[in-house]
This record gives sequence, structure tokens and C-alpha cells, in this order.
Amino acid sequence: MPESFKAKTASIMRFLIYSCALLSFITAEGQRANNMGPCVFPFIYKGKTYSSCTTAGDSAGKLWCSLTSNYDEDSKWTYCDASDPQPCHFPFIYKGKSYSVCTKEGNGDGQLWCATTANYDNDSKWKACSLHEYQGNSNGQACVFPFAYRNRTFYTCSDEHSVNGIFWCATTGSYDKDRKWSFCADTRQRANNMGPCVFPFIYKDKIYSSCTTAGTSSGKLWCSLTSNYDVDSKWTYCDPSEHLPCHFPFIFKGKSYSACTREGAGDGQLWCATTPDYDKDSKWKACSLQEYGGNTNGCACAFPFIYKNQTFYTCTNEDDKQGRFWCATTENYDKDKLWNYCADTRLDSNPTGPCVFPFIFEEELYSSCTTDGSPNGKPWCSLTSNYDMNPKRTYCEASGDKLQLTEDPGDSTDEHSP
Repeated sequence: MPESFKAKTASIMRFLIYSCALLSFITAEGQRANNMGPCVFPFIYKGKTYSSCTTAGDSAGKLWCSLTSNYDEDSKWTYCDASDPQPCHFPFIYKGKSYSVCTKEGNGDGQLWCATTANYDNDSKWKACSLHEYQGNSNGQACVFPFAYRNRTFYTCSDEHSVNGIFWCATTGSYDKDRKWSFCADTRQRANNMGPCVFPFIYKDKIYSSCTTAGTSSGKLWCSLTSNYDVDSKWTYCDPSEHLPCHFPFIFKGKSYSACTREGAGDGQLWCATTPDYDKDSKWKACSLQEYGGNTNGCACAFPFIYKNQTFYTCTNEDDKQGRFWCATTENYDKDKLWNYCADTRLDSNPTGPCVFPFIFEEELYSSCTTDGSPNGKPWCSLTSNYDMNPKRTYCEASGDKLQLTEDPGDSTDEHSP
């Protein structure tokens, strides 16, 4: 369970005392937690310095601390077990000042802490802030965002159905499927809102069924935590743990998908797997319906665009370290250096890349897009130098000709308030 502080006010110095009487818990190294005394911060364990309780080396993911400055030389330790485990309360008052995150203020040993009531000055109730996930049935594995719980999408920790209201998270992309979880690091929490995205939601009288960049100057995706943001302004960023692209095709319940799908989504949101087999890996992301991020804050793609003197009519993941697909937002990236990440709904299992000129098709040489061999009369180009041998193509469609599945981004000049 989470640790807590017991304040010692002399000289505004605090230190931790965690009593350990007859504990039978055993660490990964097989030692019993039977030592007495205060935690010593910082302490050294396996050559690494720790300034707070840690789960390192504990197979159960329980938080512990050293009772000496160097555990490697003097192996005395105890679990950071609280007698009355409570979550951090944000915001809280300390010395008349409001705090919305864990703080080191007033703590003589430099450890992050938080109050567990609204006013520390009145109640003197507090706890040490954990810096990592701990316990749960995943033994302290890190949170995975987003995760599905009761057919809803979470980008934050949750205290739903939690003993004592302690915040937790799933450690795979779906708690509903895998039932794996840990308690959240206290440093993940703050006075901002927590909970699942609510889809659809209303923002400035428009309805959104997915995360959106509407109203942000940064182009970051966000969602409302209420059905009507205009009435109850609670929100969070749609920020995944891993910034991975959709993987097309992918397997879900034994079926192959080549584009984003709503199948299996309790909140009706479009999604995709980020590995070839969701059934095996439970890794997924919500599909963005509009461009986002980049350095133009969500401006739409401009097709065709020039990159490294090549012509692109598709998004590309060239030179992106995480393999995410992007596009230029002007006709010449080489000149303007302006770009965004592509809406996931632009992507599918069709090949991507630059047109290759000249290219061979039916033993003839082409130096521009052509309608030859096009079943619908639309111009196309080869993505390889010899289409006859390696048949990969894309249509040569300008931005205005492309059909996009998007929502109106609204007025992007007015930011919604964090």
C-alpha cells in the first residue's frame, strides 16, 4: 500500500519512521523486512542513488527504503507501508500556500511529499510521494495509456472502485481484457482532472466523437471528461505512453483490419492496433481524425509535397524515429520545414512513400503521373522504379481532391483553459 509521512516539526525537519514488526514479506533477495529506524535519503542500492522509497529489487513491487545511507554496505531496510493508506489530496494547503503537485517544500530530507487532506496546516496528514508505479497484480509495472476500463478510454489514472480512493492504472492497453494493474506513482497526479474521456462530447456547441485539437494553439489532442465541456470544463490531453503509429493490417478477435475501426470500442471511438496482433499484445491507440502536433499545430497536409527532392502524395514515416507518419503542410518541406503528424484516418494498409520518376509500367517508361492502367481514370504514380516487378502505387491527388474523415477543428485561435 502507499507510504505516508508522519511529520516531525522540530526545526522544520522531517524524517520517515516506518515500523516493521514481524513482517513476513520477503524481497527478491530473500531478506525479511525486520529492521527498525528512519528511512535515510538519499541512499545507495546496487550503485544507484535513491531519494525516495522505491520498488527496485522487490519482486512484489512494494515500496521500501534503506535505513542506512548505503544499502550495498549495510543492508538494513524496511517497507514503506502506511498505517492508514490514503491518496494525495490536490490541491492542498501548506503554510498558507496552495500546492497542486507533490513538493519538497519544508522537507528536511529533500523527499517529495503531499498532504492527504485539503489542509496540512490544520490536519498534519501527509505521505511520501512515490515516483514509480507500485504493487497491484502487475507488481509495480508502469502504466499504459490509453487503457480500456469498462469500455471507456482512460488517459489518466483512476480511483474508480479503488480501496481508500488510491489511484491506479492498467498495465496493458485493456484492463477489461487482461485485468492487469498497478497503483499509480503519486507524481503522475495533480490538481488537474482525472477520469475517462467521454465520447461524444460538446465543445463550443460542436459534437466530437474522438480526441481533437480544436481550441488548442499547440495542436495537441485532447478530450473532455464530461459530455458537455461548455457546461462542465473538465478535460485531459490524449497523450499515449508510447507514441507509436497504427499498424495496418492488424488482427482483432481473429479478423484482419486494414484501417481504423470502431469494432469492439464501447465508446464508439475509432481505434487501431500498434502491433500486427492486438489479440496477442493488447496495444492500441485512438485514431486521430485530423492532423496534430508537428510545428504547425495541426494544420492540414499539403499534397503533393517535396521532401529531399522527392514528390509525396502520401504521408510518410521516413526519418521519424518512432515510425509515425507525417506530412508537410506546405508544398515544399525542403524549403519551408513545416509539418504535422498525419490523421490516422488517412492511413491504411496501402503502400506509402514518394513517387519514383521515371518508373516502368508495362515495359514503358513514365516520367510523370499517368492514367494508363487506372480503372477509374485517376492519375497515379509508382512507388518503385519498376512497377511491373514491384507493383506499389498511389494516386496523384492534390490536397483539395482527397476525401478526409475529419471533424471541424473549430476556432483554433482560442485556447481552452487547462
